[in-house]
Amino acid sequence: MSHDLDLTKLHVLKFAQSFASEEGQVPLARFSRLMLEQSSDSGGELLGLEELPSDVQALLDSQSVHWRLEGFFDEDELSAASSVNARAGFVLHAHAALKMTCQRCLGLCAQALEVHRTFRFVRDEQMALEMDDASEDEFLVLSTAFDVLELMEEELIMALPLVPLHEHCPVPLAQQLPNKFSSDDEFEEKRPNPFAVLSALKSKKQ
Repeated sequence: MSHDLDLTKLHVLKFAQSFASEEGQVPLARFSRLMLEQSSDSGGELLGLEELPSDVQALLDSQSVHWRLEGFFDEDELSAASSVNARAGFVLHAHAALKMTCQRCLGLCAQALEVHRTFRFVRDEQMALEMDDASEDEFLVLSTAFDVLELMEEELIMALPLVPLHEHCPVPLAQQLPNKFSSDDEFEEKRPNPFAVLSALKSKKQ
């Protein structure tokens, strides 16, 4: 992380008007809600590593979020000429990778998360809601101490896959569970038939 930029207390207007551009990385552990989405078996064997791009592998190894923030200040057609509304903003880029459970084969898989979004800032919540309907950009309330890390975590959570899956499962599910099926079959064979037991009891009473 940049030593000159506090991502938890960003002065949005100053950053935007200076057209600043900063980048760095933050430990994944800093994002507690995002960490909850990572498999609890994150230390287990990760299958299908040969398919991972080098940048995704690097993110997995570092267990960090790479980010870039680019400030801008323009005269958007939505803004009033006499105000800063919608003129100040930044573009957020963020990349991360989590170890999650593939819902097809139940093995660990790598899920790459990517955020690329433009945020514009206005004076109040009401104006933000009104402008959201008129643009693809996201509108937020202007702040002198804006928490970019909180915003980053929200965006990464929204980038999570609805159903984590390997692109190609290394081991089909049917091949992963033969022992379980065998054990179940053996158990069924060994378990006494309840009707046979009942018949035996009746025979003893007679």
